[in-house]
Amino acid sequence: MQQYEKEPKSKETMKKIIMAGREILNKKDYYEAVVEEIAQHAGVAKATVFFYFKSKELLFKEILLSLIEELCELIDGIVSKTASPLKKLKEIYDLYIDFQMKNTKLFHSIRKALSDVEPKVVEIKEKLLQIGQKILPLIEEMLHRGLIKRIEPSIEMKEIIPSMLLMYASAVSSAVFFYPDKIYEIKEIFWKILLHGILNEDVSIKMEIFNEEVM
Repeated sequence: MQQYEKEPKSKETMKKIIMAGREILNKKDYYEAVVEEIAQHAGVAKATVFFYFKSKELLFKEILLSLIEELCELIDGIVSKTASPLKKLKEIYDLYIDFQMKNTKLFHSIRKALSDVEPKVVEIKEKLLQIGQKILPLIEEMLHRGLIKRIEPSIEMKEIIPSMLLMYASAVSSAVFFYPDKIYEIKEIFWKILLHGILNEDVSIKMEIFNEEVM
């Protein structure tokens, strides 16, 4: 017979419920996943889940936030490395693609959650914006070195490049759906397109011809 945990509240039990939810949501659609299944997977009673999370929506919000938090921590690890800003930018690009592909259903759930106009998604939006903010120091360093082009005076490139990076990474994940055996080639093609779009022309050409790393 299934043994269920009871009160008192603990961070460990909360984490167990969240991780169980992540596993379920990575297999099922946002609206297909039910609290009973998450509770069973976590080894707790359904009532225990609602003891920690007052509604299904709040539980799913915390699941999505935990996913974004994990991604932010991984990006922090890359940013703190001793390497060229472009090399770290490429590592974040690769990380974001891999992370999306491992959590396809979960990212799909995030998009569904963000389509909701209720206040409960504001925190999710703020967390997603943090990802772009973490990339900014790399962009600012590249701007300082004169590596990035300036196109529109009214818009600073550093403000849009993080979004461009994540957008291109998301596009790779979508393209791989149609060409599952060509993930490496697709990743590199989109990366080169991104570089040609943001780097100064002379820097971009030099990298293309001489295969040099931007320092």
